[in-house]
Amino acid sequence: MTNRNIKAIKWFINTQLLGKWYNVAYATFKVTSKCNLKCTFCNPAYYSGTLEEGSTERLKKVIDNLRDSSVVVLSFEGGEPTTRPDILDLLGYAHDGSFYVMLTTNGYRLGDPSFLSKISERIDFLHYSIDEYHWNLKALDNLCKFREFGLKVNVQTVVTRYNINTLEDKVKKVRECGYKILLMPAVDYPDSKVKLEPDKEQFYQVLSYLKGKYGSTLNNSWGFIRALKGEFPKRLTSYAITIYPNGDLPYPDDINGEVIGNLSQNKLGELLNSYRAKELRRKMMENSARYEYLHLQTASFNSIKDLAEYAREMGKWAFTGKA
Repeated sequence: MTNRNIKAIKWFINTQLLGKWYNVAYATFKVTSKCNLKCTFCNPAYYSGTLEEGSTERLKKVIDNLRDSSVVVLSFEGGEPTTRPDILDLLGYAHDGSFYVMLTTNGYRLGDPSFLSKISERIDFLHYSIDEYHWNLKALDNLCKFREFGLKVNVQTVVTRYNINTLEDKVKKVRECGYKILLMPAVDYPDSKVKLEPDKEQFYQVLSYLKGKYGSTLNNSWGFIRALKGEFPKRLTSYAITIYPNGDLPYPDDINGEVIGNLSQNKLGELLNSYRAKELRRKMMENSARYEYLHLQTASFNSIKDLAEYAREMGKWAFTGKA
């Protein structure tokens, strides 16, 4: 097992100083494709329950094969991950110091004090999606209660062309509770029936205003915000991966990439060093394929300064609990 803080330092040196751009820092682990909601902006594959789902032991093998990799943050997502009966077991298994463990949830089980108490011992950050459903939006009224359990909360909201002008009240409430909020644009998938993606210029203006007024409460970096204006670096690469519920690894992303192997059977380094991964990476570096829908592409951080500033804000939050 490699300590997560040591891994973070090594990752920074390897990527930013030595130019090894394919090193992964963030893993989105979609442990299920089942969800109790059907948000209009979500990829249907992630709530329909159609993706093959691995057993508890299979997913533990995935976690084992990530421990000694460069992955610093392991985010449990879905679907709705808390619909898995074994979610507490999986979170506890991952929370051994190898990763910063996150849980992304729509709040399905957050009304249960016993569950809150248990996850507080198993995660480092709670990503709480508060989006379009009425019962979910009411969660803002009781948002501060999570402080009683010592949870570091990041509210995550998908911004659409319909809610883009109503974001400030939510940001103010999050700041009042001492949390952070991440505002992510809706993505119009090829088969989307309803077009929700916000105008980039308008999104840039709104984020710039909110970041200027509320500072580090807004968990979007200035590098990410500037990227909305088209200020992309020449090289596009990803510091993040998505893992499917059965352990499959689509690469370089889950929108335009292809499955290069299964992490219940192979270590991450073996898959990333495979011939096929190198070919996909070459295409990405040449921009013959623009993998834009990536959690941590270099377009989000235009310089070491931007990345360092973002890391400083996150480090302060991790060690002091102050957003």
